[in-house]
Amino acid sequence: MSSRSHVVVSERRLRPIYDCLDNGNNKKAIQEADKVLKKQKNFQCAKVLKALALLRLGRHDESSTILQEVHAEHPDNEATLQAMSICYREVHKLDLIADLYENAHKSRPDHEEILSCLFMAHVRLGDYKKQQQTAMLLHKLKPQKNPYYFWAIMSIVMQAYSCQDEKLAASMYLPLAERMTKKYITDGKIEAEAEVLLYLMILDLLKRWDEAVELLEGPLGVQFVNELNFRAVQLAELYKKLERWPKANAAYRQLIQDSPDHWQFWKEYLDSAFHLIDSKETVEKSDSDLQVDDTVEKVIAFLNQQIKGCENGRPFRGPYLAQLHLAKLLLDRKHESIKLVGCPLELMKQYFDRYGDRSTYIGDMKLFVDILDGSQQQELVHHITDSLHLSANDGTFIYANNIKQLQRHVSVLQLSRYLGYQDLMTAQEKISMSKELLSRHKDGLKFGKDLLSTDLQFSDPYLILAAHLLLDAAKQLGTPNLIWQVVIELEQGMRQSQANFQIKLLLIRLYCSMSAFGPCPTLYDGMEIKHIMNDTLGHTVSSHVGRLGHFVAACAMYGTMLRFFTVNHKETTEYLLSSYKYGSFGKISEFVKFRERLQDSIQYASATAERLLLDLILDTYNHSSTEQMITYMEIDPEQDKTNFDKLRDNRDFKVMSCWDPPSRFNLDELQQQSFREEKAWLRLRNLTLRLLAASVKLGHQCCENSNKNGVTNGPASLPDIVEDLLSQLQSHLEKCQSYINPPEYPYQGPFRTRMSSYLHGEHHKVLTAMVKHVLYVNSIQENGIDQCEEKNIETDVPCLFQGIISKCQGSLVSSESDTNSVKPEVLENLVICTETLSHATILCGVCLRVLKPLKSSWSRKIKKKKDVSPVQPFIFANFCELVSGLISAGKNLNEAIKSTDPVFLSIDMSALQLTPSADNDQVFVQHDEEVAKEMWSKVEKSYQQSAREMIDLVNFKIQYLHSLKL
Repeated sequence: MSSRSHVVVSERRLRPIYDCLDNGNNKKAIQEADKVLKKQKNFQCAKVLKALALLRLGRHDESSTILQEVHAEHPDNEATLQAMSICYREVHKLDLIADLYENAHKSRPDHEEILSCLFMAHVRLGDYKKQQQTAMLLHKLKPQKNPYYFWAIMSIVMQAYSCQDEKLAASMYLPLAERMTKKYITDGKIEAEAEVLLYLMILDLLKRWDEAVELLEGPLGVQFVNELNFRAVQLAELYKKLERWPKANAAYRQLIQDSPDHWQFWKEYLDSAFHLIDSKETVEKSDSDLQVDDTVEKVIAFLNQQIKGCENGRPFRGPYLAQLHLAKLLLDRKHESIKLVGCPLELMKQYFDRYGDRSTYIGDMKLFVDILDGSQQQELVHHITDSLHLSANDGTFIYANNIKQLQRHVSVLQLSRYLGYQDLMTAQEKISMSKELLSRHKDGLKFGKDLLSTDLQFSDPYLILAAHLLLDAAKQLGTPNLIWQVVIELEQGMRQSQANFQIKLLLIRLYCSMSAFGPCPTLYDGMEIKHIMNDTLGHTVSSHVGRLGHFVAACAMYGTMLRFFTVNHKETTEYLLSSYKYGSFGKISEFVKFRERLQDSIQYASATAERLLLDLILDTYNHSSTEQMITYMEIDPEQDKTNFDKLRDNRDFKVMSCWDPPSRFNLDELQQQSFREEKAWLRLRNLTLRLLAASVKLGHQCCENSNKNGVTNGPASLPDIVEDLLSQLQSHLEKCQSYINPPEYPYQGPFRTRMSSYLHGEHHKVLTAMVKHVLYVNSIQENGIDQCEEKNIETDVPCLFQGIISKCQGSLVSSESDTNSVKPEVLENLVICTETLSHATILCGVCLRVLKPLKSSWSRKIKKKKDVSPVQPFIFANFCELVSGLISAGKNLNEAIKSTDPVFLSIDMSALQLTPSADNDQVFVQHDEEVAKEMWSKVEKSYQQSAREMIDLVNFKIQYLHSLKL
């Protein structure tokens, strides 16, 4: 009784602290905790709650001290353990949670809740072996509770999943899991559907599909009730794996009757039917009661039956697509029964009559239109075009009378583009056609007057098609200025359809291709990119923000992306915990795969590297701050934390509308090529980062060792690491020569990396030369200043850098052949120059860090030798020459950057006539002057922002260089 009363008193005293923490009043929580601790000095829970409040106030050191003290006492009170778990989760020290509960379990071995929390701690860490051991301890403690036993089994399955050796997984882990589950089935202890599902998963992983079929067909199969048709779908898939085609056919036949619009069921049904037809397999007597379609006639009869049902009820597309798929299969086999299905051309004409007004039409036709020959394709397009009656006899066009007619016309245009007919047009014909489409788009807006702001305008596809035609014409004519006209039209269209993400995606790509990043963040935010889309679509802006000199926006953008990946890891872990708690074993491997896919995303690795490099050049104003930054970043120069073999490309390029013919490009191949280039660029950036970190650490340690008891030798390992990294960099650069001329990616595809600009500009030569200087001054520090040769630091780096700047110089707006145009590559090259200057500056600081103690030591020796005035070593003068040369180069870079600032040059871009003038035949519609003026204003501001941020950074580095006084 007294013990219970003590607990009540403790809870009452802690309540005010909990309330303050819940309300976010952390200062008050500390005060309340101190009040309690005055009365109970060793009250562990009060200490931990105080530590939590300190942590949330950002006082990490004080919080850590308290937590270490309590942790060493091995607490076993549940409230204390829970509070400490919260603290450790917030500082990402999940291993300490497991250690905490391990110690608590030793104190209270029979406590179920502590053991359960220990199991969940191992789940957070992904330690499947310890999960299994803990789950078995729970099972022994509470043998009547099934979930603990199945936690152990699932942990064994996850060991098989994570095991690198597939033979070991198939011979040890999975058979053990199968025996453990089968024991409960034999003993009749199965209580829940999740337990049967786990057994089904194990049998599937073992490829023992016969037993899985027996399970589903037996009494335990009845337990699958939570998911609609789960048992039937699983049986159909198992029959397919076992190649029991009669049963598979009958199963999918039944599933289609329940879901006639399910396309996957139709594909599997036809696949199984043709296995029966091709093999001429007969139905066994045991299967004689099954409805099996083992002839083309039976398949057609079933198909017609489903089509008839669609005509009388809801018009599903599934049966009609299946009809086309059947025709395709018969044509591939040159089967005589094609006549029974019907002429493919007539079937497609009928399909257009039924579904031509749906946005899915072009996607459906992409699957089957290739079964027609060229003349049939042409006949199909002519037939459906004539059926619309949107062209007059004199060649003029007629506007659509209703939404359905408009959407059918859009479908025809998309199909004709996919078939390559628009590729046969001349540039002027494309411009003329785009004029018509833009007029149709403007007229079609009348159908969407009553739409909500979140709805898309019915005529938007006209605008997108017109934009694609104009981009084609710009490429044919070699006049990139047409791109500005496309941008204006898209901006104007977006005013009428603010929620159209297709317009925004294309605008982002076009702005970035013209080096104007400024308008892109607003467009990107307007698409309300959330959660997983940060990974799949984040590349649309992250690939350009740093490239175009918007450094501040880049820091914010990379920070947002990195927070997403961090938060996702936390959230996925919580999903895993819930899956174990509620027995959703089928979801556990899915969550783990999802987490791994995001953790291994190249977007994550790239954002991490780019953010670190940006911080290193933006937030360092002298060499002391650089050393502090390197220490804070905790970069390991010896080992690249990125596992390049596991990197995944999660970028989604199919989200953008594309109706180009397959002969133009293969998007999958282009993405693979782009992925290889992205990995090569990422490796280069990681090597650069590690080289800078290793060099800074080398300089710091050399300086420290020089000041300790006259010891002048630096640590042997760091120079070796720098030399090894330099060797890796040079070797990697040789492999990257294939990327010096990247392919021309389509607007719907990936964008090249900065590798080609980096290699063309020979920026790597500056970096490698500066690293060699660092190694050279380190060798002087090791061997002594007296051993210094006459040729010390080569002063070719400023000359090399001046040469790079001269290649990049040039106005952003050029006038060639009396035509003004923007040179988008100028900005990108200048951005790389500013980065190269920043890296060279950091390495100059490293050289100073090594040389300064040597200069001091040499000066002391001079003072002792009063009669002799020895010649100063060349190393000191050459270093000063190197610094002054880089300062001069930095000033020249500043002047080059100013040529990109429209304000500095007093250029009004809207007055440059970068778009076709009113008397030019390339003009297709009169655009809104207000839209054009606003667009040019945004572009001007973007170029100005890029120039200003680059100038600020270069001035920053010039000041940094001025501080490097020897």
